[in-house]
Amino acid sequence: MSLKEQLKEELRSERSKMKDMSPSDKLWYIWEYYKFHIGGLVLAVILLNIIATSVYNATIHPGLYCMIINHQSAQELDTSILEEDFHAFMEFGKKEPVYAESMFISYGDAATEYSYASMAKLSALVASRELDVLMADRENTDHYASMDGLADLEQLLPADILLSVKDRLGSSRDSAGQSRAVSLDISGTDFAQAMHLSENASNLSVISNSTHTDAAIALIRYIFGL
Repeated sequence: MSLKEQLKEELRSERSKMKDMSPSDKLWYIWEYYKFHIGGLVLAVILLNIIATSVYNATIHPGLYCMIINHQSAQELDTSILEEDFHAFMEFGKKEPVYAESMFISYGDAATEYSYASMAKLSALVASRELDVLMADRENTDHYASMDGLADLEQLLPADILLSVKDRLGSSRDSAGQSRAVSLDISGTDFAQAMHLSENASNLSVISNSTHTDAAIALIRYIFGL
């Protein structure tokens, strides 16, 4: 008997066994005799989904990644002006998202496990050169400036922008103790109001090792209408 005929015979035999079974008995029979086949199929589907997701995610390259630190307001932070409006303004594609996240970080006796976890995440984003823009309170701005984590805006920004925002520049000391213009006060702008961004978190800085400085500069132009 050929393999094809054997398979047909086995199928007929299985159908014959299940013909007179109740629905619950059929389910029990299928699970008892085919659970390893079912498990293998489910595992294969899960693995294929993981592989497909990984391949797709590898094609995504963010246009800009922003982190907001210690926003404190009665109104909920609205990041759509970044993730949608600025995204459209830059004409980014579907695989060039603008990411905007919020976290809280405190130091010293006020530090919590959440603060340490947030600091670890932020450090990982900076180390992997994924983070581009920081909007933070003065304490965190000074903290990351002291580790040379923030770009000198007087060196980074074009002359026309510097002329327009010079009164909003904020200085912090770097690791050598030198005072550098590493932040911009964006409080009171239409952008900050649309985000419901609190004044204490309105110090905008560009991460020193950002790979999207052009987009960060474009964001500053966008915020101030330049």
